[in-house]
Amino acid sequence: MKRNRKEYNKQWCLKNKEHMKEYRKEWNLKNPEYYRKYRAENLEKVREATRKWAAANPEKNREAQRKWRAKDPEKARETNTKKNRIWRANNPEKPRASNIKYRANNPEKIKIFRRKWKKNKRETDPNWRLTENMRSAMNGALKGQRKAASTMKIIGCTVEELFENLESCSTWEPWMTRENYGRGGWDVDHIIAISKWDRNCPLQFILCWDKSNLQPMEHIANIKKGAR
Repeated sequence: MKRNRKEYNKQWCLKNKEHMKEYRKEWNLKNPEYYRKYRAENLEKVREATRKWAAANPEKNREAQRKWRAKDPEKARETNTKKNRIWRANNPEKPRASNIKYRANNPEKIKIFRRKWKKNKRETDPNWRLTENMRSAMNGALKGQRKAASTMKIIGCTVEELFENLESCSTWEPWMTRENYGRGGWDVDHIIAISKWDRNCPLQFILCWDKSNLQPMEHIANIKKGAR
C-alpha cells in the first residue's frame, strides 16, 4: 500500500510540474532558514542540479541571470569577479593564450585601447604622469643609449618621494598642486641644465637626474629658461 501511494505521488508530481514548482517556490520563501541549511549541507548537489537546469534551459537561464543582475548589480559584479578569479587560478594558461590570440588578431583595437588608456591615466593619475614624463625626458637625453637602471632608481627615490621633494623646494608656489603638474601648469626643471652634463659619463648622468638637481618651475618660465 505504501509503495502504491509513493508511486501515485510521483506520478501526480510529474503531471503537475507547474503546480509543484509554485508550491516549492512559496514553501522556500516561507522557510528560508531550512532552505539555506539544506543548500549549505548539499552545496555540490545544488550546484549540479543548477548546472543541469541551466544546460537544459539556456534561454530561461539567461533571463534569470539578467533579472538577478538588474536586481542586485553590485553583488552580481562581486560574484562575477570571484568566479573569474577562481577560473583564472584554475586555468592560468587559457586567459594568457586567449589574450595573445586576441592581440594578434586585433592590433588596431589594441593600439586604440592603449592610447585611450594612457590618455585617461595621464589625465587622472599625477604619479603616473610624473613617472612617464621623467622616463620620456631621460630617454630623450640619452639619444638612443640604454639606461643603466630604471628611471626612478636613477632619480634616487619613489615617485611619491619625488613629489614630496619638489613640494619642499624654494621654487614651489602656493598655486602648484600635483593635479596641475604638466603642460599649462608647472614642470620639473633641472637646476643645472641637462646640457651642462656629459651624458656619456655614468656618474654625471646620475648627478644630472638626481632628485637634488630637480625643482618645480612654472611651465612658461621653464620654456623661456630653455637649456640654461
